[in-house]
Amino acid sequence: MIAAIVLAAGSSSRMGLPKQTLRLGRGPMLARVLQVLRQSKVDRIIVVLGAGASGVKRRVEFGKEEVVINRRFREGMSESIRVGMAKAEEADAVLIVLGDQPFVTSATVDRLIGEYHASKAPVVVPVHHGVRGNPVLFDKSLFPKIKQISGDVGAKSVVAGIGERLASVVVEDEGILVDVDTPSDYSKALSRKGPVRTKRSRERA
Repeated sequence: MIAAIVLAAGSSSRMGLPKQTLRLGRGPMLARVLQVLRQSKVDRIIVVLGAGASGVKRRVEFGKEEVVINRRFREGMSESIRVGMAKAEEADAVLIVLGDQPFVTSATVDRLIGEYHASKAPVVVPVHHGVRGNPVLFDKSLFPKIKQISGDVGAKSVVAGIGERLASVVVEDEGILVDVDTPSDYSKALSRKGPVRTKRSRERA
């Protein structure tokens, strides 16, 4: 079983208002992320909310997704990962998905899952034009290490420790490098005339 953990607990300090509920296309940005996962081969979707959780629940329509609350969201992304992992103990692997990356495609998610099943690699990452992005898939053998991370970081330290065992999937999906953090990012996302933000300087997973 592949479980997706969607990290959507942040306070959106750089945006100035809850980015989970910002309208993008026909609905809130987080809803767009969830729709991509629903259309993929992910077996289970766990959504971690935190700041403004009640408002997000009112504005985003959740279906079969399991919604959990990180009440310690101020301690950083690692705490949200742990909260999500606690609900995914029985999974064979987890896909850590960022709730502010609305342009990742379901085809990319499926390619990561396909590579995992084919290679049995402990970590599978997407790569666009030589740059690693998100989401990232982790085998259950790494769950203990993931739970040990701390601070406002993703699981990049776990990825770094894998070395040559890491599997990379080259994709044409620029969405793996694009997130929406600031009003400028949001404006560009609405027009989608160019990349909003890339992870060349800040990989989170």
